[in-house]
Amino acid sequence: MSTKVKLAILWLIIYIIFAVGALYLGVLAPAKIGITWSIFWYIAAALIAYYLWFKNVVYQRVMYYARALKLSQSDLRALIPNLKQSQVVPDPNRKNYFAPIFNFPLQGLDILDKKLRQQASERQIPPFK
Repeated sequence: MSTKVKLAILWLIIYIIFAVGALYLGVLAPAKIGITWSIFWYIAAALIAYYLWFKNVVYQRVMYYARALKLSQSDLRALIPNLKQSQVVPDPNRKNYFAPIFNFPLQGLDILDKKLRQQASERQIPPFK
């Protein structure tokens, strides 16, 4: 099973737990907050789950290529222009199951992803699954 599928199943399960919990507890009951707000919060939670799934897939792909290319955290930092002091670049030598949510933006992951994919294709590294 690919990493994308595993993460999709994980975030789908988390969303289902949220939806069932909200229904069971009555927190998002249309009788309490109205049908419009109920729908809004269910859609907002689904979009947040999708964003976190996407960010984690990109993160896992970046870490896969960084490990295959034997890059260090400082090598990755050099690939990102205009990095803020508060942003922590992920370390490929450390096993993380989830992407850093708050201290490293998706934009930085996208920059790394594009550059590492190009380097990996030049060195004929198998694609991320």
